[in-house]
Amino acid sequence: MNKFSGSAIFIIIGTSLLLKDLYTSYNHGRNIMKVKKSRGSVIFWLVSLILFCLLLGGGIRLYSHYEKDNIITNISMTIFWIEFSIFNMIKSFRGSQIRENGIYNYGYFYKWSKIQSYSWVLPNTIEFKVNKFFKTNSTFEFTINEEFKLKVDEVIQEKLTL
Repeated sequence: MNKFSGSAIFIIIGTSLLLKDLYTSYNHGRNIMKVKKSRGSVIFWLVSLILFCLLLGGGIRLYSHYEKDNIITNISMTIFWIEFSIFNMIKSFRGSQIRENGIYNYGYFYKWSKIQSYSWVLPNTIEFKVNKFFKTNSTFEFTINEEFKLKVDEVIQEKLTL
């Protein structure tokens, strides 16, 4: 397998990750409440995206002058990193959300059926206990504005059959 074929596999993986993320964002129902988004991560991935786009432009310019195979490999790997940056920027921008069909926690979606229980650990902090892969349990917390507490509690009670 030559270098271009190997990097084409990375492009396919990056494209599939991006398409899967876009598919899940459209099929998990409307957003009931956005809890938090990580601005630092969004900025980091945006800067990374800009740098990778500059590298891509430089790589294309180099290839147009020298037409060497190793430059094509670098271009295709840069395309993968651009896709990866977009994928992570979307996850960071989405942040934590309560949606119709489940909950996003920093880019990971948990269907209502995967959520075992929840409890209010502080007046404005809710803790969820979820099933992950291979039936392992995990917990995560959301900090919610006081004015949304009743709405959030109502939605969660409606969606969970505890």
